[in-house]
Amino acid sequence: MINTTNDPSTPPTQRSIGELVQSIRDELLGVVHHEIDIAKKELIALAIKVGIIAACAAVLLFLLLSAWVMLLFAAATGLQALGLPYWAAFLIVAGVFIVIAAIAGLVAFLVSKKIKAPETTIETAQSAVDAVQGKRRANAVSYDDTFEELYGKKVSARVE
Repeated sequence: MINTTNDPSTPPTQRSIGELVQSIRDELLGVVHHEIDIAKKELIALAIKVGIIAACAAVLLFLLLSAWVMLLFAAATGLQALGLPYWAAFLIVAGVFIVIAAIAGLVAFLVSKKIKAPETTIETAQSAVDAVQGKRRANAVSYDDTFEELYGKKVSARVE
């Protein structure tokens, strides 16, 4: 009995297999589209929040940089007030920051020398790729391996 309607309210016993498959496909596509719409809405809300955070961070960094420049001028003017020439006060402040920058650069260089590749992650990923390709590692254990092959001990099934 073939019922050409694709109406979900029609009892399944009155629909053909093709109609059932088409109905399942349509319902699955509907669920997928619904999930995509939910994900889009969540990502848009997240993007708006990230945009607000980025704008506030930009304003914060600009104001901190401006305050930092003012502090540098204050330090140089303070040194000048102690009796140093104006140019020498600014040169001392600049020299201090060059020394601090050199120390920070040296620390960054030394730390970067100690960075290594994530060996465990690379090994796990390579094992997954090998498993998908059907390869076995040299030290992998198989159900076909015998106890003697694995442990080097001869085992007898007889109980003495």
